[in-house]
Amino acid sequence: MNGRKLATGLVVILLLVGTTPTTAIAQGASDPQPVLLDQDTTHIADVTVDGQQYSVYEHENVFSWASGIDIYTNGGRVTSESTAETVLTALAKRRAVRDLEAESAAPLRTTSRNVSTAASNVSATATAVNETLVYLEQTKTVRENGTTVYNASVEAAPRIPEFNESARELHPELRSFVNASTAYRSNATDLVELLERRENGTDVDPQRLYAQYETTLEAKNDVSDHFGFGGVNEQLAQTANTSEAIAMNVSSVPERGNETARHFRSVHNESAVAANQTATLGLDAFDFNGVQNRADSLEGRWMEDWNSRQNPASTVYQSIAAIVVGIAAVGGYVVRRRR
Repeated sequence: MNGRKLATGLVVILLLVGTTPTTAIAQGASDPQPVLLDQDTTHIADVTVDGQQYSVYEHENVFSWASGIDIYTNGGRVTSESTAETVLTALAKRRAVRDLEAESAAPLRTTSRNVSTAASNVSATATAVNETLVYLEQTKTVRENGTTVYNASVEAAPRIPEFNESARELHPELRSFVNASTAYRSNATDLVELLERRENGTDVDPQRLYAQYETTLEAKNDVSDHFGFGGVNEQLAQTANTSEAIAMNVSSVPERGNETARHFRSVHNESAVAANQTATLGLDAFDFNGVQNRADSLEGRWMEDWNSRQNPASTVYQSIAAIVVGIAAVGGYVVRRRR
């Protein structure tokens, strides 16, 4: 057999392989579009991003370098890298969240309860701070012994203006923390309940589970924003120290001293408890980062597979051509040697 016959025979065989029906094809947003020598097509998932549905398929070709992932929507292949990355990132996150177990999410329930407890204490502090600020304003109009109660109080406790300034900045921060904590508790509870329902055999929509996870993560980040250098826990500790010092000194003021001291003692007691609660929350007891790391790993691998599948037809034909040329060259060499 000469080189030309060998090459012709190989092409016939390859074409026969290429006509082998693909298997494991599922129906999604769009049907897959196999190319020559695709041997298997697997439906990975359908995913909706920004209201648009996409179907993700994995194609296995005779030539491994022509295998990879395709994304289809509205009857066509996705060829935009940015769109592919958006779709595969969303799908990877959904898969990472899908792998969550109810047992592994148990720390989430515990953390959310701790946050809720801390929020109650912070709310009590905010109330005490606000009542004290209102009281101080009132003392500016009350005169006793030839001066206002406020001026007499400041003379006895020089840190009152410092408290006034810092407390006015702190109060909205405390209210913001309470609101963020309430949202986190609510969303974390909903997420755990979805995981538990799925574990008990109830069918839970993966996209709903993913959406709840995303909402919970955002709520957790909103709470976390209140921490760090100069965060709410440090501000509460400072307020506790300042109000304690003022309470000790202001009680010496005639007539109103004991009442003024009572307000500051209330602020001290509430803020000291809240400072301890917020300093030991441990918001990272549930491993949100672990979910993100799994998603990043999946997305990276899928993007590589998508990139390798961008020109599958030309890759296959080029590979066939290279093999044919190679075989023809070998055949020619063999023929010459026999002569």
